[in-house]
Amino acid sequence: MQKSWKILMGVLMIMVFSISITFAQSNYYEVQDQTLSSEYVQGKYPVVNADNILIKSRINKQITKIVNDFDQNVQQLNKNGDEVTGFVGYEVKANSDKIFSVIINCSTMYKGAAHPNTYAYGLSFDEQGNLIQFSQIVNVNNQTGENTYTVENLNKEIKSQVGQYLYDFFEDVKDFPQEFYLDEDMNLHVLFQRYDITPYAVGLVDVILK
Repeated sequence: MQKSWKILMGVLMIMVFSISITFAQSNYYEVQDQTLSSEYVQGKYPVVNADNILIKSRINKQITKIVNDFDQNVQQLNKNGDEVTGFVGYEVKANSDKIFSVIINCSTMYKGAAHPNTYAYGLSFDEQGNLIQFSQIVNVNNQTGENTYTVENLNKEIKSQVGQYLYDFFEDVKDFPQEFYLDEDMNLHVLFQRYDITPYAVGLVDVILK
C-alpha cells in the first residue's frame, strides 16, 4: 500500500511539476539531465558540461550540494516516522558566455497533504563558474550614481507586477528574499516562495528589477 502511494504521488508530481527544461535564448553550456532516484526522492537536476574543467566543477558542485542535502533531509524525515516523498526539478534561466542561471525546485509531499510544499533555489554563475552573491549585484543609475536595487524599488515592482495576486493583508517587504537569479540581460530576478506574499495557487513569484 505504501509503495502504491509513492508511485501515485510520483505520477501526480510529474504531471503538476513538469521537469522539462526551460531553454534560454542561447545555449553556451551543454546541459544534461541527471536522474535522481533514491528511496524517497525522484526527479532530475542539471549537469553542466564545459571545456574548462574548473568551471564545470564549480557549477556542478553547487547544484549537487542542494540536491544531495535535500535528498538527505527527506531520508531523515522518513526515518523519523514521517511519510514524505521528495521531488526535484529545474529550469535553466540563462545560458551564455557571461552568465549561467538556474532554478532548482525541491518539493516535499506528505502523505495525506493537499499539495506539495516547494522551495525554489536561485543560482547564478559568472563566466568563471563562480556563484554570484547578492552583495555583488548592483545597478547604478546613470544620473544619480546610486544603486537602484533597493527595498523601496523592490516594493514598487512587487505592486506593479504582482499587485492583483498579493494577500489582502500584504505589507511592504523589509528585506530582499534570499533567492534570486540573473537573466541573460543581467537583470535581477528576486524569487518569493509560495505563501510568502501570495496564496499558494499563484506559485513561485518572480519579480524582475531592471
